Amino acid sequence: MVLLTGCATSIATRAPDGRLDVRLPAEGTDGYVLLKVVSTRPISLLNPKWQQITLVSAQGIRHEVPDLTPMAIGVFGGSSVPTESLHFGRLPPGEYEFASAGSIGPGPGLLIALITSDHASLDKQVPRFKVEAGRLANLGTVVFSPSTGDKEPAQIVLLGGARGTAESMRALRDDSRSVPAMQPGGGWLQMPADEAQAIARARGLVSMLSPIGSRNGARMVAGSHLGEIVERVAPGRWTSEPLDTLARVSFVSCWKDATCVAGSEFGRYAVKRRGGSWEARQLSSEHGQVASIQDLPEGRALLVVTDRLKGARILVQDQLGNDEAAPKELSAGIQDLDEAKLPALLLDHQDALLMARNVPGFRRETLITRVDKQSLQVTTTREKFWVSNWQVLPDGAIAVTRMNGMTTYFTSSNDGGKTWVSTERTVPIGTYWRDQTRALGIQPTPGFSTVSNQVTQTTDGGKTWAPLGQPFRSADFAARIVYADDQEILAEDGKRVFSSLDAGKTWTSRFPRESANSGPVVAAPRSQPGL
Repeated sequence: MVLLTGCATSIATRAPDGRLDVRLPAEGTDGYVLLKVVSTRPISLLNPKWQQITLVSAQGIRHEVPDLTPMAIGVFGGSSVPTESLHFGRLPPGEYEFASAGSIGPGPGLLIALITSDHASLDKQVPRFKVEAGRLANLGTVVFSPSTGDKEPAQIVLLGGARGTAESMRALRDDSRSVPAMQPGGGWLQMPADEAQAIARARGLVSMLSPIGSRNGARMVAGSHLGEIVERVAPGRWTSEPLDTLARVSFVSCWKDATCVAGSEFGRYAVKRRGGSWEARQLSSEHGQVASIQDLPEGRALLVVTDRLKGARILVQDQLGNDEAAPKELSAGIQDLDEAKLPALLLDHQDALLMARNVPGFRRETLITRVDKQSLQVTTTREKFWVSNWQVLPDGAIAVTRMNGMTTYFTSSNDGGKTWVSTERTVPIGTYWRDQTRALGIQPTPGFSTVSNQVTQTTDGGKTWAPLGQPFRSADFAARIVYADDQEILAEDGKRVFSSLDAGKTWTSRFPRESANSGPVVAAPRSQPGL
């Protein structure tokens, strides 16, 4: 067992409003280190991101630099799991090397073997760096691609140039009340010169997509890590449009008038009008994640901003892009503050925006908030089930995979979410409905380290289900169907996106794209203005 004999001094704490309070000592001989880590997918079932980094000085003293970002919470269908971490600490001057990183948490304990197994060979892939007295060693952004469990080793890409260091500093400033000025100094002792090439390689490792957006399936677009927007343009073919940012794009949608919107963290979002380019925006009074932007009559916009302290909040902006004026907040009418903070699963219907908050407990209750897009009336009802998944069908009906106990059933709404009709028909977890009668789902079979996913289909509204094609394996998580038509089936397991072009007979990993079996993803020729 490895015992830690030193620890980086913390210089940032969480204030009551949820933001970081950064305070530097008035005097001293220490220096500072800053590093953002982006994991391209959840590291483990226990924790999706690095919780601490262990450094070793030239004198052999170990120092632990913890993650400053909050832990993620969620119950079935919460907002996308954050896999980014931010490390900022105070260290004595000198040279350091990375010893290990872990996703369990700081300090030794019973799970130390798991901590070191997350990635214990950092010294072989990450160069040494130097800390200078009174100066900031901004190490930039490290992109970590965990092993998928299919003989694909973990990979690391260092983004320590101008863009990588700008991203780590942006993350610190956005998350803090204020950041004192620090003179740069120290840093990596070796760094690849071509950062653009490193960014392209890092984006090829990304495998997590935000929920596929665009109303009625007119366009299939999604966001991802490192400022990337992808769109499915044909079966098995995706295009990529990177923004001029390395922040995660957590939401993308395109409207009927060809306006596209993308949401990110700390109130940042972007808008692209027909024939134009992406314009970076930021809500001046918000610091949460922009999880949804919906168009309203007369140029107004309906936004959902989520954060750990306040939960999902509904905002109305009189003019999309007018960020100086504070948007109006609509109350969801949830009296219990803990329930109001629960992660929300969003659904965009042509008549309303819906949010489901699954309440932890044995009773399996969910709070469904409905925002009418015409009247802006907000209603919240308590239903006797959990929402595992839901979608809008081509005819406007809403199909819900609900959970009671440990079994999933079918529930629907034909009035835009005003009322719900529950049946006792069992359906697989991760079911995707093509219409009222045809659907595909996943029947998972857990193994020692992987899950076997058998696609099943129904053509009679879920009364009977039959296997379709051959099962495919995924690491850790059971997969779910995210899209299906006559030409392609798409599934994701929280770590990768799979595709079948032959009705489930064979499966190809589409994301990450650096896999030997990945399909083509064409990159845009140039970046667009960032978030």
